[in-house]
Amino acid sequence: MSEALKDNPEQEMICVDAFGGRTGRIIDRKTAHSTPGIKHLAIQVMVFNPQKELILHERPLKKVGGGVWDSPTTHVLNGETPAQAGVRCLKDEYGIASNEEEITVLGGFSYEKDYGDGSCENEFCLAAFAVYTGSIKPNGEHVIKLMNFPAKKVRDEIKAGSSKYPVWFVETTRIVAADFNGKKFFE
Repeated sequence: MSEALKDNPEQEMICVDAFGGRTGRIIDRKTAHSTPGIKHLAIQVMVFNPQKELILHERPLKKVGGGVWDSPTTHVLNGETPAQAGVRCLKDEYGIASNEEEITVLGGFSYEKDYGDGSCENEFCLAAFAVYTGSIKPNGEHVIKLMNFPAKKVRDEIKAGSSKYPVWFVETTRIVAADFNGKKFFE
């Protein structure tokens, strides 16, 4: 069994179809992420500063899909709204105290990725973003290193085929950059 599958096994995942529609089924995290996985709901919150930079972290290798640059990402747990999950995630990963109104939740996308070690992704991930100007206190359990990157540079690297970002981050970038309010960060 992949060590990554031991991370937060008690979480209750909301099962969804390929379009993000809830099926009514709730499953545990380990089952959701064991190959081939069961489609469940997730959210990624891109954090920008006023200088049009993305605040990214290096994802620990012990986590599913680790070793890449990422934004705060979590599952929408049973009993939570997507915005509530985003608030929880920002607090847990970056130490950011926010509220639901500060997070813009956009559309989402369905994706699958098999890591070849018994773990996988099989999610419908909602794309979201927030602007933050305060200090960040990263949680070492989720963050190896924290850096600011010009958002336009990140988008250009993705367009050039960079492999230093996970598949879900690539799709979130596409959705946020296409949004009327989100695109200004990538200009």
